[in-house]
Amino acid sequence: MVQGTGDDNVHMQNTIQMIQQFVTANVPYRLLLYPRKTHSIAGSPARTHLFDAVLQNFETGLHPSAADH
Repeated sequence: MVQGTGDDNVHMQNTIQMIQQFVTANVPYRLLLYPRKTHSIAGSPARTHLFDAVLQNFETGLHPSAADH
């Protein structure tokens, strides 16, 4: 999950409610918070950080490990 703290489209309360549902259902989750960012997470440093995190998530979650070969 990704949340800009200045997002006026998806409010922090909505994110907290979603996290509560994950906890209740025992579903693992990651939360990335971007201070003073809106819904678009604009700005090169924040956007680069976000895209690197998304790429890392795909690489770890979808890439078969060496033990699987």
